[in-house]
Amino acid sequence: MAGQVVECIACGHVGATKLRGNIFITIILLFFWIIPGIMYMAWRRGGSVCSACGSNNVKLFIPIQKVPMQKQPTPIIVRDAFQNNANHLSNMDGNVELKSCPFCAEPIRISAIKCKHCGSMLEK
Repeated sequence: MAGQVVECIACGHVGATKLRGNIFITIILLFFWIIPGIMYMAWRRGGSVCSACGSNNVKLFIPIQKVPMQKQPTPIIVRDAFQNNANHLSNMDGNVELKSCPFCAEPIRISAIKCKHCGSMLEK
């Protein structure tokens, strides 16, 4: 994956990758200790990291072509008593007839069978 255009999941950077580790450490290890140097070289070549943050959590970047959204027709909404929220139902002139709850004295609709404030069941 070295040299390919990738996207870093950690920082969001899009660009080329670099090898893990450090070339200076590779040279030192190869010069003084051959076996650890070869192992370090193999580890470095095993994966690529983000060139911005050094994270190995990268994926191949595939640009997505943006397609303009088509205008959707506005849906026709038909409302009836079953679609509306019960708190928003009112009579034809827009006024709601209220009475007070006998248990908590809060205003409730005349047609209510249960108080929305205290939860008491009301008699008709």
